[in-house]
This record gives sequence, C-alpha cells and structure tokens, in this order.
Amino acid sequence: MRRSVKKIIMGYFILLSMCFILFMFYVFVGQEYVYAKKYANTLLEFDIPEKTEVIEQDFDYGVLYGGGPWGSGGYPTVAAYQKVKTNLSERDLFEHYNTKDFEIYFEGTEEVQKNGKGQIWYEGSIKNKRALSAEQNHEQTIEAVIQYRKEFSYPFFIDLY
Repeated sequence: MRRSVKKIIMGYFILLSMCFILFMFYVFVGQEYVYAKKYANTLLEFDIPEKTEVIEQDFDYGVLYGGGPWGSGGYPTVAAYQKVKTNLSERDLFEHYNTKDFEIYFEGTEEVQKNGKGQIWYEGSIKNKRALSAEQNHEQTIEAVIQYRKEFSYPFFIDLY
C-alpha cells in the first residue's frame, strides 16, 4: 500500500514539474511572440484598399531590432510590413494608410535594413503629402511598402539579451 501512495505522489510531482516547466517556457519564449503578433496584426489585418494586392507580408521582433539611430531602450520592437501593388494613386494609398502610425514608402524611396540576426525592416524617405501624385494608375501599377514599427512590453517582461 505504501508503494502505491509513493508512486501516486511521485506522479503528481512529475506532472506539476512538467506544468511549471511549460509555463516558464511560455513566459520566456512564447509570450513575447504572442504580444508581437498582436501588434503586427495592427497592419496585417488592416483593410486593404480596392485595386490593391498584397505581394509580400511578414513581421519580426526583437530587442535592438529596427530601432534605427535612436535605439529601442531595451524593449522589443515589432516591425510588420506589407509590399503592395496598386492601381490607386500615391495620394489615395497614402490617405488610406495614413489613419494609423504606418510608414509608407513608395518604390525607390525605401531601403532594406538587415541586422546581424537576419531580421529586416525598411528605412527611407516618406514623401510629403503635397508631393504625392494624384494620378490614377489604370494601366501600370505602382508598388509601395507599408510598415508598422512599435516598441512593446508585456507582463513578466524579462530581457534575456
């Protein structure tokens, strides 16, 4: 009888240990991804205007990622982007995406940045609203990069870098 009680207690101990290890794995690894994905979805789930097609989209995150010359202050930065092809004018596309804190780079004004970990984001010059073309592109499409960058934090934030 005593052996079976010891086995049951040992089984519960092993089960609780496994649950604790899984919880700690979530805290240190998975939680950051969940919060980064939530912020990235601000762009990735944003309505795409008519006559526009997404040709590429992705997001990535990390400490000291995409912070530019200002740095990220030790907080993770999420960088989500969409490359779009559209028949809309530059001004129409700008006005559609300008409702949020999105960076809009038209073809030729963007430069791909890459850090040592292979993470990419875009830098470049954002055109002034008055310099944008209002001409519709019926026959030829234009390409643009829409990017959303944000520093974020989350509960149990522990900087492992």
